[in-house]
Amino acid sequence: MNEKERQEKIQDEIIKGMYKIFDKLEQRITKLEKVLASHAKCIGEMRVKELSELTPDEFAKQVRFK
Repeated sequence: MNEKERQEKIQDEIIKGMYKIFDKLEQRITKLEKVLASHAKCIGEMRVKELSELTPDEFAKQVRFK
């Protein structure tokens, strides 16, 4: 194996390693997006529950219309 072939082999291995890292990062980002969406939904449900327990005057103070 000459020097050029050896360097190409090393580059291929580096590229394969980088693809593995990118795949793992993509999987983690996707998982984080799902977790954040779930938490946002839970927070929204908790907020709605809190607001539903307020009197009309208290509700008006809590809700700001833009």
